[in-house]
Amino acid sequence: MVIKKSIGVLFGCMVAWGSFSQDFHFSGFMQNMVYVNPAYAALPNSGEVGITYRNQWPGVPATFVTYGTALIMPVKTLSSGIGISFLNDIQGSGVISRTSATLLYGYVFDINSNWQVGAGINATYVFKQFNSDELTFRSDILNDLGYSYGPVTYGNYTKSYPDFGVGVIIKNNNNISFGVSVSHLTRPREAYSDLVNNRLPLKYTAFVSGRIPGSGQSSSSGLSAEPAIFYSRQQENQELIWGSQFLFNSGFILGGFLRHGLNMSMDAVIISAGISYEKYNIYYSYDVNLKKINFLSTKMAAHEVTFLYRFEYKDGYNQGGYKGKRSGKIDCPAY
Repeated sequence: MVIKKSIGVLFGCMVAWGSFSQDFHFSGFMQNMVYVNPAYAALPNSGEVGITYRNQWPGVPATFVTYGTALIMPVKTLSSGIGISFLNDIQGSGVISRTSATLLYGYVFDINSNWQVGAGINATYVFKQFNSDELTFRSDILNDLGYSYGPVTYGNYTKSYPDFGVGVIIKNNNNISFGVSVSHLTRPREAYSDLVNNRLPLKYTAFVSGRIPGSGQSSSSGLSAEPAIFYSRQQENQELIWGSQFLFNSGFILGGFLRHGLNMSMDAVIISAGISYEKYNIYYSYDVNLKKINFLSTKMAAHEVTFLYRFEYKDGYNQGGYKGKRSGKIDCPAY
């Protein structure tokens, strides 16, 4: 049992090192747009508080866990919005941890009666810690078995740095939205090394989403579809997520998405469900690993839960968005 656990921890740490300069991600990107595009801070007509928890690969000892919380507040008199978010990303069961605090500012303006643009910027301060005490080396395993083997030592270190990102989101009153963002504009260094390739690579994201209203919107059985596509690229890592969630007037949400690379190499199926009741919204998603169908595939899934509380509630169909806008009327997709 000791050997299996140690090998599992070592395996997770090796994976953590392989993704050393890559960002976390949320499968429920539509519910966590505040972490994707800073322009989102300008869009809601009401303040909101969000809490997100993600546990990736819960079946192996060296898991990846991300906690996030965010507050968004519109400033209608200035056609703006401000926000603050906190994230804690733990890799390899504590070998690597990132804690960050982010300030967001967004400004929104109307192009015409149909189109609206939000532009935003964020400033982040990151504190990163590497804890080698959580690593398991071959010497540890052999010494546990009674063999004499010289210990391996590896120094701990901490690193802190500022980081910045920008983004734009465009939407119209036909419930179509699309946006782009760029993160790590200054390419900060995360490690002590001065090598250029140890600088954090730029991350690019883009998304398109919409809402297709169904019949019977005034009845409890009314159904709308909300298809969406999300793309991100950071150095050689690329991710494409596409699918749809379905919104019921009863407040129930059900969705399905595929995640894969541009070469169509399948990564996961994402199954999601949620409930929206007045100001309260809760979403759950489960990633089903598709890379290898064996005993390990069930252990390398992911659980993700997002809770959203919106300060204002409007009667009628308001599934995850806000009715009305600063001039005219618009339904915001439920990202």
